[in-house]
Amino acid sequence: MKREGIVGAEGEISFDLLEVEVDISDKSAVGNLLQEWLGEWMTVNEIYHRNNENSQMPPDFYLGRSEEKDLLEVKTFDHIKSPNFDVANFDAYVRDLRDKAFRLDADYLIMGYTLNNGAIKIDNIWLKKVWEVTCPSNKYALKTQEKQGKIYNIRPYNFKSESKGFRPFENRLGFVNAIKETLAKYGNNETEADEWFKDVTKSYKKFSGSSL
Repeated sequence: MKREGIVGAEGEISFDLLEVEVDISDKSAVGNLLQEWLGEWMTVNEIYHRNNENSQMPPDFYLGRSEEKDLLEVKTFDHIKSPNFDVANFDAYVRDLRDKAFRLDADYLIMGYTLNNGAIKIDNIWLKKVWEVTCPSNKYALKTQEKQGKIYNIRPYNFKSESKGFRPFENRLGFVNAIKETLAKYGNNETEADEWFKDVTKSYKKFSGSSL
């Protein structure tokens, strides 16, 4: 994608209704708009892809015929700031991995953008695996978003600046182990966390024929 000139590309986001046009400055809609644009860009460039019919469920795109391989998640963030998107909903991701461990091999296409009075610029793009975009935290083995003692989302490592401190996981096993340790501490139940880990290990072996 970098070879196609996407990094540094500029465009406009506006809305027109009843001949009243307004430039979009609210960043809350940018992620969905860039995802829509990406799908059209792949069509124009004859890159095979399918949208997920359920827009509320991962992945955002299937890049092959299988629904267990070549999965693509699209994430965006304001490039002026550090990455602050939700990698995944914690409960849903943990639940899915029990029998859908193929999600561990999904690719994450991440776009950093700037938006100013409707003018949008793609400042950088990254293609990473989930263990490359996550890391530990002070409280848990996995960095998460927590509100009033409840974990909601898995949060990203600051891969933009690669600042000192917590580093991303080295491989998928390190990432899955971090989830297990987080589950054990969060739920105060090591046995349940161990059972979850065994289920994920079996699920991944069934999918890939290899170990985590």
